[in-house]
Amino acid sequence: MKIETRQVERFLADPGRTRFVLIYGPDSSLVAERGRGLARRIAGSLDDPFRIAELDADQAERLPEEASAQAFGGGRRVVLLRDAADKQVPFIESALETRGDSLVIAMGGDLAARSKLRAFAEKHAEAAAIACYPPDGAARGPALEAALRDAGVALSRDAIAVAAGRLGGETGALRDAAERLILYAGTERKLDLADIDAVLDDQGSASMQDAIDAALAGDVKAADHAVGLALDEGAAPVAILRVLLGELSALRLLADAVAKGASARDAVAARRPPVFFRRQAAVIKAAGRWREPAIIAAIERALRAEADCKRTGAVPEAICRQTLLGLAQRASKIRQ
Repeated sequence: MKIETRQVERFLADPGRTRFVLIYGPDSSLVAERGRGLARRIAGSLDDPFRIAELDADQAERLPEEASAQAFGGGRRVVLLRDAADKQVPFIESALETRGDSLVIAMGGDLAARSKLRAFAEKHAEAAAIACYPPDGAARGPALEAALRDAGVALSRDAIAVAAGRLGGETGALRDAAERLILYAGTERKLDLADIDAVLDDQGSASMQDAIDAALAGDVKAADHAVGLALDEGAAPVAILRVLLGELSALRLLADAVAKGASARDAVAARRPPVFFRRQAAVIKAAGRWREPAIIAAIERALRAEADCKRTGAVPEAICRQTLLGLAQRASKIRQ
């Protein structure tokens, strides 16, 4: 069963007797939030070893055993599978053939439409699939404004537009920015453009954005210089990759507009919220170079890089830098 966007919250509140839920998509923070939230709702806690088991993808052969186990003391058991992909489908099928009533929750990345795992979750009678996509450009500003309003903090209209343009694409990045702004507001409860500069340009975020813009525009030298500055200024490699994923998602929308006949300049001018004026030249250049197949390949590359950064013994700074420079080199070879 494919859960539509408008039905997601209702389903997560009560999944009924569904035995397998796939939660996937490019918004990894929202995937984790929904997956762990559902697990907590069913098991009552993420720390009870008698009610919940967490498995990595390479431990998927244990799914049938864990799914058939009974929860000590009663209640429904949860099996949480991380980094799920097509290779785990046979083990998931075996788990659903057991007699237990455990709920298996699989958290995956940006699975393609032809993914076997997606197809299984959407078609199986006891399964459900939930896609998690970052808020699009037009939604980031209103979402940030709503989060601040709920906390009693007002933000000027100009500041909203600028803040939205600096946010990473993921839900987690938006919420993190909102929390930082709320703390910064203190007792004043009102923020303006200067406050946005003070809060959202720290920890290498300006150099981070410069590096991403330069990479997508095909400027290898500028991308190398800016990513070096960002890392030196304290930007986390995973944070850079997640902002990159957000920009690639936004670039898909621009590429779609260009494919339908708009010029790169007109497509960027129509983007909402508007692109910050200092970034417009680079974004227009990127919009003129990238097309959807190449963007999808770039998204997959960035997702792999993020996963690689989290592996034992990895050097995240090198992985991040290689990813950006690889994209910059690819963009530099695309004819406009």
